[in-house]
Order: sequence, then structure tokens, then C-alpha cells
Amino acid sequence: MMAKSLRPSCSRMIFVIFLGMAYAPQSEATVRAVPIAADHLDVPGQQTPRRVHRLAEGWRFRLGPEDRGALPELDDSGWWEVRVPHDWAIEQDHDPSGDSNTKFNWRGEGWYRYHFTPERSDEGRRFWLDFDGVMAFPKVYINGQLAGEWDYGYNSFRVDATPYLKFDEDNVIAVQVDTRKHASRWYPGAGIYRKVVLTIADPVHVAHWGTVVTTPRVSEAEASVNIATTIGNELTEPVHVTVRTTILTKDGTRRVVATKVTDTHVPRLAAAHVVQNLTIVRPQLWDIDAPHLYAAETQVEVNGQVRDRYYTVFGVRAFEFTKDNGFLLNGRRVQLKGANIHHDLGPLGAAFHRRAAERQLEIMRDMGVNAIRFSHNPPAPELLDLADAMGLLVFADCFDKWDQTADRLPQVDLNGYAERQIRHFLKRDRNHPSIVIWSIGNEIWDIEVNLFGGSAEQVGTIASYVRANDPTRPVTMATHLTQAVNTGMHRYLDVQSWNYGRKYLEGRATYPDMPVVMSESASAVSTRGEYRLPLPRYKDDFLASPVVSSYDLNSVSWGDIADTEFANRDADPYVAGEFVWTGIDYIGEPSPFEKVARSSYFGAVDLVGLPKDRFYLYRSHWNQAADTTHLLPHWNWPDRLGQSVPVMAYTNGDAAELFLNGRSLGRQIKFAPPIKLPPNLAKGRLSSASSEEMNHGNLAQQAVDANSSSRWCARDGSAQSWWQVDLGEPKAVRTVHIDFEQDSSNYQYLLKGSMDGKNWVTLATKRHFERDDLASTHAVTAEARYLRVEFLALKDGSWASIREFEAYDQPVDRSYYGVTRAYRLRWDDVPYEPGELRLVTYKGAKKLGETVVRTAAPPTRLVLTADRKLIAADGDDLSFVTVEAQDGAGTVDPDGMQMVQFELTGPGDIVGVGNGDPNSTDRMVARSVRLFHGKAVIILRSKSGDPGRVALTAAAPGLATASIEVSAE
Repeated sequence: MMAKSLRPSCSRMIFVIFLGMAYAPQSEATVRAVPIAADHLDVPGQQTPRRVHRLAEGWRFRLGPEDRGALPELDDSGWWEVRVPHDWAIEQDHDPSGDSNTKFNWRGEGWYRYHFTPERSDEGRRFWLDFDGVMAFPKVYINGQLAGEWDYGYNSFRVDATPYLKFDEDNVIAVQVDTRKHASRWYPGAGIYRKVVLTIADPVHVAHWGTVVTTPRVSEAEASVNIATTIGNELTEPVHVTVRTTILTKDGTRRVVATKVTDTHVPRLAAAHVVQNLTIVRPQLWDIDAPHLYAAETQVEVNGQVRDRYYTVFGVRAFEFTKDNGFLLNGRRVQLKGANIHHDLGPLGAAFHRRAAERQLEIMRDMGVNAIRFSHNPPAPELLDLADAMGLLVFADCFDKWDQTADRLPQVDLNGYAERQIRHFLKRDRNHPSIVIWSIGNEIWDIEVNLFGGSAEQVGTIASYVRANDPTRPVTMATHLTQAVNTGMHRYLDVQSWNYGRKYLEGRATYPDMPVVMSESASAVSTRGEYRLPLPRYKDDFLASPVVSSYDLNSVSWGDIADTEFANRDADPYVAGEFVWTGIDYIGEPSPFEKVARSSYFGAVDLVGLPKDRFYLYRSHWNQAADTTHLLPHWNWPDRLGQSVPVMAYTNGDAAELFLNGRSLGRQIKFAPPIKLPPNLAKGRLSSASSEEMNHGNLAQQAVDANSSSRWCARDGSAQSWWQVDLGEPKAVRTVHIDFEQDSSNYQYLLKGSMDGKNWVTLATKRHFERDDLASTHAVTAEARYLRVEFLALKDGSWASIREFEAYDQPVDRSYYGVTRAYRLRWDDVPYEPGELRLVTYKGAKKLGETVVRTAAPPTRLVLTADRKLIAADGDDLSFVTVEAQDGAGTVDPDGMQMVQFELTGPGDIVGVGNGDPNSTDRMVARSVRLFHGKAVIILRSKSGDPGRVALTAAAPGLATASIEVSAE
């Protein structure tokens, strides 16, 4: 294999500014100009002694062990040639016997090798290899010597290559990757899945991640900017340096707004820290709707000669989490409408592609999202660059658990490990204005219940590592067990972060002065294009087959549908907002069908970026700047002629009228949220029980504390358990609602009433293990002071346990789905006949929009649509092409499952295919794809330095073919 030269070609230097990042000057013989981290930003028309080369093409890869993999003399010409970022696991076949969560064999060992020739003229300079992410446990060898290793696959690390290089000779970088010890519930990928950068700099330079920009005072009139810079000196003699800092606008004008010059002394083989205070007059503030950015140019001079030039992108903004008014940005309240997103990119796997990530964020923006939680790990640096440029707030996770999901092996000291990982994470990312909170963990059970060595003090220790690296942002930790409020762990945090339900009520009661945010909400589930009848009777009423109806009435047992979360936010305005689980489907965690499916059902958008109906439900509530008029389901129901088919509409309007073949089916109006209930007679009243689970704090009184996150539980699994409440005086009782810990089908019981607590009358009976929506709500007619639940029988594994007991003096609809009337419009009994459904939406008296759903005829053709028909010929840029099966009128076949074959000509590659079906077993890297409900997506990638027209043709039996061209320039 021909070695690559690192000699710069002055006639072919390329600079491109894009989204606040830049492309460093690079030799054509090395690699094409490509996006790099913001702190390496170079300026068009200026020479810089710092050179940055992205090592993308020319890597060789072998899957499996290789005893001689690090040796430079090894002949690797027979290895696969790959482009980095690279994920070896996504290219493999589906394997039902593989990883139980993902059905991919991502565990294994692999080797990467890269050849290059450093120039003798660069001898005496420093060479560093920067890895944004390698999954997992990478060992980096240079010319056969171990130069560095790392132990967290999601975190970035640097290797000093200088001592191992041979100038004017072939050098070999070898990277051993081993995922066998990594643990994950989701798909982690495998390999060098983020970019690799080679940086060459003077011995006197700005240190790695060497600037810290803060804005301690911000107003419309002026902003004070504090810039702390670390200058490294690798020479064996001290130097006197001049640090010249210039702040420039990033709006295209490159206007200078502030400058500062400071002289300092840097000892030999050491570093010096320079602090400069500057002022920007009338600053342009970074905000979600106007994300203005600045660049700080740091120039290092020795004896008048420029030794280094380093750029830091930052924003000027002020924010605060408050206890009563949620989140404030630049002095005004901003409701966090957030989404959790895992790191895979669907058919591309874990291999990071900037355009794929940008497309995901664009889709989330359209849904109304203004905040992202990159769950549960440091993201690719480009994701934060995109968040900065797009005005997205970021909830920054460092870890999920503190175990092997973060690559901490059992024998590794937690404190030392956490300090090192947090230091890397924060030093890399703390200048991003999008980040507003740091999180140190997610649902760490032993900490939350204070068992098995977990302790509140441990939370304090790890939180201190965050504050040592960034005292300007709050620290949090996502919790999911209400017992956490009793451990004292929240004393060491700045913001409470809760997952699911209204568990934050317990936190609010215990820590009333502490801000609250929902780090995970909903966990609703659905399959794009699937509509099953009858409608579910309760939220986790799933079908036997591995699909979830897209009527958006299902969630997993611990979660809730979107409407419930909307109502909770409306009821509790002190909560800063929520991060829905999840914005987009991801590979792994396929609840509720873990045994058969390979990707999740949680997303409002499917795995390939096609919106589900739920996308429009969120959009109608979150994105009030856009008009939403969405109608579901499809209108192909040949087996239900004359039978009712429920129809639903999602709109940001407040009313709509539905027409079937021109006939009005009536106008529906949204109820005003939140839907109010009469007073609960049992709330806070004295309660007692046959026994209590004292060691977990599950006391009788927990069942009437108006907090569904807490509960009463019997001491053991005895069926002869009871719980009762004293209403204080005789009351008229007309409705009793019992929210059990588990499905109501697990319990048989009697509901009794009494005037004196001694003589009891049976008010309602449940003597079966069946379940329906009304199983825990009873319409009664009674006068009683005492109400009691006597358990008769329990399913195996169940204990007598009640989350909330409610009693009302009037008939009350406590069905789970009553809340939907406030956030969507429903026609539950539309008699099916083929033809056309038309929806007209209104806001007040004004018509808002109109949409039509038609009965599809048999499909006759394929149609291709590209999200972008012009892409860069850089080997990175992508075009996402949607293929649809349509009838002659352009209606998509809702039942289409045809296999589509593709032919490609021109300078491009098909790098991924998919259809959004969580149960698909087809390859994700292929030249064919099966339609799912009439749709699928093909991902095209350009070739580096090879412009031209890329032509894609799609064919399927019985359908007219389709073609599309994408230009790469």
C-alpha cells in the first residue's frame, strides 16, 4: 500500500467555513478537507503553524484477533479498506442468537491500520492523534510500540505520537479494538466509529482543549467575557510568550468586537495559564431562535513570531433553573421541550456521519423540540457544534451507570475513573453555549436506594469533579425511584431530574427549593403505519404479534402516553420541562417485544427518520409556530365495510370538522387542559393496613399522598391483606378509583364501606384475573366514613400494593384515556366506506388547514424523493432517498411490503437501507430493501474528490420503476 505524505501542497490548500466550524489546511495527498472540531478552526487567507489532518480514507481493517497486528512489517494489503468513522457490526447479518437487545453480534475484536509518512521538515514539532470515540477499550500502537490506550468508548482521548515517529519513512498506526467487555442495553456499535484527527503544532502552543470561555455578566448593553488559556511549552528551555486574543463575530462579517494582549512566562516542559477579561458592547445573545456565535482567536507569539493560532467558538447567554418558574434563558421562561436521542444513526449504525445527525436534529426541530439529551454518554463533538448552530439546548450526560456500560470494569476504582472521564468530557465541551446542565448518571439503582455500597456521599464526590472543571453550570443526576429522596443524594445536586410519572412530586415535597426537570418522559410506543382494532383498553394492552398500534394510546408500563405528559406539564408549571423518551427509534431495547424485535418502538420518528403519527401529536402541541393538520389512520379497511373505524386528528387548532365522501361527521372541540377532577375525599386521610413494607418506606399513608410514584405495599406476598382509609366523617361516595402497583389483572379483591370501622358492607367485587380499563374504577352508591380494600387472591409474584386510592362524591370518568380529549380530536365510530376522509381544522373562527386521506388503489409505481439533490463530493455528505409504492393518484400503499432492488451509477455509494420496521431481519447495508407500509429509505454517500451525477434506479415486481439523480459537487 502506498504511504501518504503529510507535506502540504501550497497550491491546493482548501478552507471552508460551515456552521461555525472550519476546515483546516490539508494536503490533497493526505486527505480531502473535512469538518473538524471547533477548537481547530482556521481562517481563510491566513497561514497557521497548527495543521490538522483528518484521517478518514486509507484505513485497513481486519475482524478478529491478530497477534502481529501492531507490527509495522505486517502485510495488511489483504485487509479490508474502510473509511473512518467505521462500525464493523452494522455490516453484519441479523442474528437472533446474538445480543439479546439488538440481535447484532457487536461483541468481538478488530484491528485497524493506517500508513503515513511524516516529513523531515516537521521534525521538532508535536504530533497528536485525537480520537473522538472508539468502541471499545482501544490500544493505539505507533510503529509497533504502545503509544496510548483508553477505557470509555464514548469519550474522546488524545495520544502523543511524537516519540514514536520516523521521518521520511513509512509509519504505521495500529488500533486494537475489543468490545467483549463492554455492556449495553442499546446498540453501541464497534470500531473507530467517530473521526480521527492528526494535529501537528509547534512545541509552544495552546494546550489540548486549552481555552475556557465564560460570560460572568451578560446584559443587552454589554457582556464581560473571561478567557482562560493554557499555553504548553514542550521545549527544554523557558520561553516568554505574547498571547493575543481577538473576539470575532460568526455571522459572516468576521467583525472584531474585542481584543486583549497579555505577556507571560512559560517554564521549560511545563504550562502557563493566562486569564484575559474582555468586554463585548451590545452583544448578540445566543438564543434558541437566534443562536448567535462568536469565535475567540488565540494567537501565541514568541519574539514576534506566530507559533500557534487556535480558535474557540462560544456564545453569550445567561440561563438559570429556578424552583418555581422552570428554566430561564436570557431572562425569560423557556419551556424545555426536549427529546432523548441515542447515538446510533439507524442503518448507518454507530459510525458518525455529520449530515445524518444534522437531519435527525432538523426533524426534531420541526417537531417543536428545543432541547436534546444525548443519552446517556458524551456525544460526537459535531453534535454539539450542530446544537450550538441550531439553537438547541443540551442536557449533557456523562454516564448511564457507573459500571461496564461506561466501560468501568469491576476492578477499576470508581473515583479515579470518574474524575478522569469527567475531566475529558467537560474540558472538551464546556465552551458550547448549548450545554445548560451536566448529568453524572442515570437510574443508578444502588445509589437511589442506598444499598450494596451505593451512597449519597458518592454522588457528592462525583459531582465535585464536575464543579472542579466547570463551576458555571448546574449538576444533576437522573433518578427513577422515589426512595432516592430519603438517601440525601439530592443535597449534592443542583437540579432534580426525574424519569417518568410525577415522581418529582415526592422530590418537590422533600426539597421545595430545588429546581425540577423531567429527564425522561412518556416512553410511549408505536409502529409506523400499524393500526389495530379494537383500540387498547389500557396503556400496555399490546397485541400478541410484535407490532404496536399507531393510534398512540400505548406506552410501556412505567411510562405514559404523550397526552398524559402534556397534562402533567400544564398542571405543574414549576417543572422546567421534559425530555421525551425518545425522539427517534434506535437499535436495541425493543420493549415490549424484546425477544423478537431488534430496534425500539419508543420514537416519535422511526429508525430511518420517517415520522410516525406521534410526531404530529407532539408537533401540534410543541411547535405553535407551524400549523399542523394531521389525520389518521389510513383509509384501507376492506374487512370492515359498514363497521366503525376510529379516526383521530392532531392539530394546533382547537377544533376540526371531519367529512367522509363529502358528508360531515361533525365538529369536535378540544377540552380545555388540564381536565379538572372534583376533590378526592381520601387525599391525605388517615390510613392503615394489615402490614407495611417498612424497609422500603411503602407505608399505608403512601396510598393517599396524591403521588402515583409512591405506594403502600404489604410486608409479604400474603393474599389475606387489607388496606383502609378513614374519611374523617361519613361521606357520600359515588366513585372509587384504585391505582394498583401492577396490572389490575393481578388482583382479586373486595371493596367495602363502613360507618364505624367495624361493620362492613361490600360495595364492589373483583373475583377474576382478567383486565379491562374499568377494572380499578368502581361506580358505587354509598354513605361511608371508612373504605377498605380486602385482597382475596394474587397472581404468582404479586404482593398486595396500592399506588393511589381515590374516592369522589360524584360520578367521575377516571379512564386513562380521558385526557386525550384535551390534546387531540376523536371520532370513535366512523362507519367505514371506501373513498375520502377530509379534515378541516380551525383556530377560533379562522380556518387553519385541511388534509385528505384516500382509499389507496393497488399500487402501480415506485416514486423516489431525495431530501437533498445536491451534496458535496467530499466522501462524507449524504442524501436520504425515500422510496414509496403509490397508486395512479399518488396515494401511498398502506399495506405495501414489496422488496425493492436498486442500481446505482456514478460517484456514490449506497451506505445504508431501512424501512423503520422494528422486527426487520434484513441487512442494513445492501442494494435492496423491503417496503414497510409502502415506504423505505436509501442512504447515498458521495465519493471523496469525485464530483458528478449519482443515478439511483429502483425496481419491484409489478411496479413501474423509478429513477432519481443526485449531484455531487
